[in-house]
Amino acid sequence: MHILYLVNEEGSDPGTLLAEAEAQGARATQLHTLRGDKVPGTSAGYDGLVVLGGIMGVYEAEKYPFIEATKDLVRQFHADEKPIMGVCLGSQIIASAFGGDVYRMRERLPTREEFGFLPQTWLPAAATDPLLKEATPELALMQWHGDTFDLPEGAVALSTREGCPSQAFRMGDKTYAFQFHLEVDPLTLTRWIPQRAREMKAPLDEIAARVAQQAEAAMGSQIKFARMVMQRWLGLAS
Repeated sequence: MHILYLVNEEGSDPGTLLAEAEAQGARATQLHTLRGDKVPGTSAGYDGLVVLGGIMGVYEAEKYPFIEATKDLVRQFHADEKPIMGVCLGSQIIASAFGGDVYRMRERLPTREEFGFLPQTWLPAAATDPLLKEATPELALMQWHGDTFDLPEGAVALSTREGCPSQAFRMGDKTYAFQFHLEVDPLTLTRWIPQRAREMKAPLDEIAARVAQQAEAAMGSQIKFARMVMQRWLGLAS
């Protein structure tokens, strides 16, 4: 089994989603879009596609040409009935690829952004979803985004949150979009802390302590959940 990972930000690696795939015997190819790696025009040679996050917005396609190329690739994998998983920016790219509107939260929602390990409200469809069934109620998962999206026509909504309703959805049987960062592991979180401190114009030690407190309570459960979801997703590829 060969999985393609599109990495769209330095320091935002596939983390748990790669570790579990390799543990299950899958072969992985990582393409780094900001380094100039070209997004393939076809799904040939791959059994599944994972599209990761990034600081850019889907509406910045002129500045970041990989965005339109990724939307085309998403539609190709979907048409070929090969599984797709979009995380954060990846979820927004999937929404846009199927006609959903992507926009800054501050433009239309009462909250400007989501950051930290925040609880998910699973919707009824999640109870029977092949990936999300048995998910812990109000499970806290890592978020960091200031953009959101409207669900495309035909999407099955899987989770929500007050203040940012679009959290997870499925298109068809094998295309999944997750606003939360399932890939996050301790190393990734450590890399993000300085960037968060700069963004908040706050002391690094203060942000590090705040994040560490949340991670101590939630990271173990997040990784366990992410591994389970990835195992089930790989089953769609096989």
